[in-house]
Amino acid sequence: VVGVDDVTAIDLALIGAQVPDINLEVIAPGPEPGAITMRVHERGVGITQACGTGACASAWAAAQWGWVPTNAREVTVHMDGGDVAILLDAPRTGRVTLVGPATFVAVVEAEV
Repeated sequence: VVGVDDVTAIDLALIGAQVPDINLEVIAPGPEPGAITMRVHERGVGITQACGTGACASAWAAAQWGWVPTNAREVTVHMDGGDVAILLDAPRTGRVTLVGPATFVAVVEAEV
């Protein structure tokens, strides 16, 4: 997770290609209090519209960096694919829980 001032100002494809073996999330505070904006470059795939584990890691980092109110129990993560809520210290201290809508998008049938 890398903190920046503006996620749209980052050439995510270029930077992601330099670290191909990791998922790279770039985040910025806001735009509203208690929220962050995130873009992600996933290993082996490239830029994706959303990443649940990346949203969790990013919300946790934002809380540690003081980007959200210290008493915040929930962080909204804005991603190109939609918004999710991350509950901090849930179900217990030091843990996070992803909440938000889930949408069925496809069935993939593999030939055996």
